Formats: sequence, structure tokens, C-alpha cells
Amino acid sequence: MSDEEDSDVQWQEGQDGLEWHLEFTHMPEFPYSFPIVPLGTRGKHDAVGHLSTDGTVHVFNSGIIERLVRAGLRARV
Repeated sequence: MSDEEDSDVQWQEGQDGLEWHLEFTHMPEFPYSFPIVPLGTRGKHDAVGHLSTDGTVHVFNSGIIERLVRAGLRARV
């Protein structure tokens, strides 16, 4: 996730207003600090990354995103 071209943090309009959405290209060899599960197998806001069929991971859990931001992840605006 060190390559800025491979990750994107953005606001999205959710059911309850605006929410964070992180997406990045999955790298199986990278030691993620949260589980990555196939898209649709867990709730949208569970503390997991959701792996889509195109190899993109989507994270909607604010706790995960907050930890990553505190660790140095920056949003592209």
C-alpha cells in the first residue's frame, strides 16, 4: 500500500450520510492488520476488507480506516 496509485480514501454518500471508503489493489503477500474476505460474505461495516472479483479491496469500517490514517495513510483529494 505504499504506492499512492494503488490506494484511495474517499468520502461516499451512505445510508446515514457521508462515510469513509478505502479501496486498494490486493497484494496477497502483504501482511494486512485486518482480515480480507470475499465481497458479500460479511456485513459492509464489519472490521474486514472486502475483496472484489477484480482484485480490489474495499474497506468501509471506520475503525480500520482510522488506524491506517493514524499510521500515515493519506487521502487523495
